Amino acid sequence: MIALIRPFPAPLDRLHDWRPGDHVTHLDGRPVEDILDLYYYTPEDRRLALTIRRGDGAEANVRLDPADIDAVTACFAPLEFKTCACDCVFCFIDQNPAGMRDQVYVKDEDYRFSFLYGNYITLTSLGKRGLQRIKEQRMSPLYVSVHATDIDVRTRMLGIKRRMDVVAMLRDLAEAGIEIHTQVVLCPGWNDGAILEQTFRELLELGTPLEEDDAPFRAVTDRGFGYDRLDDDEEQDEPAPVAAPAGPGGVRSLAIVPVGLSAHRKGLTRLDPVTPEVAALAIDQVAGWQEEARARLGYSFVYLSDEFYLMAGRPFPPTVTYDGFWQVDNAIGLTPRLRDTWAEELGWAVADGGPPRSALTVLTGELAARAWRREFTPVLEASGAPPVEVVGVANGFYGHTVTVAGLLAGADLRRALLELPPGPRRRVVLSPRVFNADDLTLDGMTLEEVTAGSPHEVLVGEEDGFVDFWVRLG
Repeated sequence: MIALIRPFPAPLDRLHDWRPGDHVTHLDGRPVEDILDLYYYTPEDRRLALTIRRGDGAEANVRLDPADIDAVTACFAPLEFKTCACDCVFCFIDQNPAGMRDQVYVKDEDYRFSFLYGNYITLTSLGKRGLQRIKEQRMSPLYVSVHATDIDVRTRMLGIKRRMDVVAMLRDLAEAGIEIHTQVVLCPGWNDGAILEQTFRELLELGTPLEEDDAPFRAVTDRGFGYDRLDDDEEQDEPAPVAAPAGPGGVRSLAIVPVGLSAHRKGLTRLDPVTPEVAALAIDQVAGWQEEARARLGYSFVYLSDEFYLMAGRPFPPTVTYDGFWQVDNAIGLTPRLRDTWAEELGWAVADGGPPRSALTVLTGELAARAWRREFTPVLEASGAPPVEVVGVANGFYGHTVTVAGLLAGADLRRALLELPPGPRRRVVLSPRVFNADDLTLDGMTLEEVTAGSPHEVLVGEEDGFVDFWVRLG
């Protein structure tokens, strides 16, 4: 049942006299649970009937063309996600300080959000009904937090009582044609070493080889990432995202990310951080696995997040080995992808006579500052770009062990801003990752509150469109 929170837009409003408390209950007589049901069961070649139940129990039927569904769904209440019942030893939400917005403390475990937005789920709350729905409606791809395929290790890490064979569940989904992207949060002493190798090998068994004509990643430039440049008289469309290759279901990728540990772990299980030495060992281990996967499947399959290479001071693998960048939102290959894209776009801007002209000061997390100095700044300077001053902001909100830009609080950014010399006046760029969809930082500050009293011009930058953003500054 789906709540209607506003009237249909004109001219569809003439079909139904909306009142608060109206709910869509059926499509062509079939019960609907949420918007996914509506899209899945909407016929393509004929009108459909929506049953709407009033608050007093009265029902009305509304006839619609399939083309009108998008307009109608804009009137639905947002999906409410199902919460997680796990008590993971590494859960970062448990490491949040007190006093933050309520939403920050919510743990989601909803297969619909995994399908729609790439949220990771453990499958522990799926149930038979949810599993059947995923298979019937082909909710693919899904993103699954595995952490370990060893049942005992995974049970302890997730803090659950019921022993679950995640490999069996993944195999069931794969046989139903569902593509799956998996994740391991690496916790030294828990799921590294032999346990990590077991996880890799059991997931590799569920991998699907690429067909001969499939290309998981098409290299447009010699750097391995980018999009075709059109002549000036051709129409420039937005670059299409790289799609995972079509084919049967199976585990498509395995991402390995380091455990995040904040300064607010009082009363939680003691965990050791991923050190530069542990990161270097993981890099060597995964490099061999990638060779094995490429020989068997035709692509790398297993990928380390960028933190490992930056932490260990090791070079990134060639960009083409990241294949379809399937887990770039998990910081898998994000740094080399941006480096190569920015270098390519900056070269175009210089060739067209419209390069950036403004010097910038970038305020970002300490790990991202390392990426700037090591990966970004050299290629930008080589293209003749203006100087970029990079300031790594220490994380006082979560503690010094948290170094990613996306977990910087407004108070820390504000402190770093006010510590900048007042002159000359700078153009300061903040990462877009420090603000949520409501334009608030983790500690609830707006951009205006972060920048109050600073003599500098402060802007929120872009990632994929960074060079264009820079050029527009003049």
